[in-house]
Amino acid sequence: MRRLVLLLFFFCSLSTAYPQQRPNGHFLTDSIEVGKPFKYALSFRHSPRVEVFFPDTSTAFRPFEVIKLDYFPTETNAKGSLDSAVYTLLSFELVENQSLSVPVWVKEGRDCTAIYSEVDAIKLRELIKGNIPDSLHLQADTLVVALKSQTNYPYLVLIGLLISLIGTGVYLLFGEALTRQWELYQMFLRNREFKRSFTRLTRDINGPKGIENAEKVVVLWKIYLQRLERKPYVTYTTKEIMDNLPDEQLAEALRSIDGVIYGGVSSRNTADSLNTLRDIADQTYRNKRIELLQKGRTKAKQS
Repeated sequence: MRRLVLLLFFFCSLSTAYPQQRPNGHFLTDSIEVGKPFKYALSFRHSPRVEVFFPDTSTAFRPFEVIKLDYFPTETNAKGSLDSAVYTLLSFELVENQSLSVPVWVKEGRDCTAIYSEVDAIKLRELIKGNIPDSLHLQADTLVVALKSQTNYPYLVLIGLLISLIGTGVYLLFGEALTRQWELYQMFLRNREFKRSFTRLTRDINGPKGIENAEKVVVLWKIYLQRLERKPYVTYTTKEIMDNLPDEQLAEALRSIDGVIYGGVSSRNTADSLNTLRDIADQTYRNKRIELLQKGRTKAKQS
């Protein structure tokens, strides 16, 4: 019985050696001004056995906008691995208290889970405050005649109706077109960020970290397709991916990459297989753009 208790204690201690923690996200200042950049720090300590993906500049940080992202190298010690980044944000909201919580994707085996940081709040700094005393005392030497103010209510009602009609007309004429252009711009930003990350990871694919980078490229590719097609590609197996993207070259590329990742041996075809993933992602991106543009033209003809 004593040996059984000792064994249970040993395995429990191993399972808690690197306890799962939430990402630590916090603002680097206690107040902000409208339209002025400020910093937000995000760090995550985790087991060295898992892969971690931080949000990029195309991720929605509502109510803030991301204008810059600075990554820092992973630090590993007895407490585990520490990944960190600093985001430069902007805010155009007039709400006094604004808060933020962002996700970090953790990949362990074939599973990829989003873990959100604790909510951190920041205060909007007031630049103009009321009840400011006048330090100048002027002496009046003219006779002031009080005039009774009159409000032209019909004129105000007419202006209000005119503004409402103009706003409604602009929305009916251009609302869908503006929304569609915004979606196309967001798709362009995500595609550009995907290509940059893909190039960085595949630059030295035959080097010492080639197998590790190949696995990161596959996860990056799945996350990008998931955002494009709104399907859970991150959790899909190779067979499930082929059911959604039937392509013989893609099937051969995925099988080749699986052999590299799980067999631990890279080959000369690894770069070609990864380039196939990039080509599939680019083709999917182009198809989505065409689909969105055609949808807009169809609605324009119907109207």
